[in-house]
Amino acid sequence: MEEIKIKALLRKEKGSSQAKALRRNNFIPAIVYGKETNLPIKIEKSQLKYLKAHHFSENILINLEIEDSSSGNIPVLLKDYQLNPLTEEVIHLDFIRVSMEEKVEVEVPIEIKGESKGVKAGGVLERILWNIKVECLPKDIPESIVVDVSELDIGDSIHIEDLKLPQGIKAVGDSKEVVVTVLAPMKEEEVVEEAEEVVEEPEVIKEKPKEEKEEAKEE
Repeated sequence: MEEIKIKALLRKEKGSSQAKALRRNNFIPAIVYGKETNLPIKIEKSQLKYLKAHHFSENILINLEIEDSSSGNIPVLLKDYQLNPLTEEVIHLDFIRVSMEEKVEVEVPIEIKGESKGVKAGGVLERILWNIKVECLPKDIPESIVVDVSELDIGDSIHIEDLKLPQGIKAVGDSKEVVVTVLAPMKEEEVVEEAEEVVEEPEVIKEKPKEEKEEAKEE
């Protein structure tokens, strides 16, 4: 899998006011956690380009180089990130430290390949899952899981258990869950014309002229 390197510095500043000051100075506050690890760090905003290039995906192994720390380089995965609700700028990052010898569970995107027989016959391809959780060693994390739908006919489906996963990769979750299916073409609905109801306007009772009222009184 592809690996990226990001440089960081230890962060001594704590608290919301200090975090705001860091951002004004082009740094992003972050944290690295894991087994016996709880390390506050800060990352220059320019380093975010490496994460943006991978859409802040959690399935990219990151070599975190902490310049002023005895920890040296740490293998991590991006676990979470926070955005400013108004500007949508990244304001905080969470990394999880991993061991290259221990398996991890990560979400990996599903990539659809080919055009199915069913679609060629007029059917509709429906994706049920866009990502799948897998378990593997950090070095084996795939960038995506490719699903070939070429042989799918109308009514056919591919389940998690049908996926051809690379060696060392194990799917996590319900093996019977549908990944993608081909639906029959939709029938044109018959248009039923509803008869328009004729609404009769109520009869307006007009008030009698003044002369008629006076004649009625005299009678």
